[in-house]
Amino acid sequence: MTREEAIAAARLTAEWEGWRWYEPVRATRKKPLFSRRPLWDVRTNVRQTRCDLQILIDDDTGQVRGKRYFTR
Repeated sequence: MTREEAIAAARLTAEWEGWRWYEPVRATRKKPLFSRRPLWDVRTNVRQTRCDLQILIDDDTGQVRGKRYFTR
């Protein structure tokens, strides 16, 4: 999965949940400590003190593994 595909999947998830999407977006590929499968960590509004949403996407399958929306 590419960075652009991970961001597109995260954007679709945010739209499905009815969450706002703020730019700029950061997508980082990480290998969790207790997992063999790498994940994409996609966060929005990254230039602020905290992100507004975080979506974790499995790099191999494209499946959403976690999602959080932070209210202000």
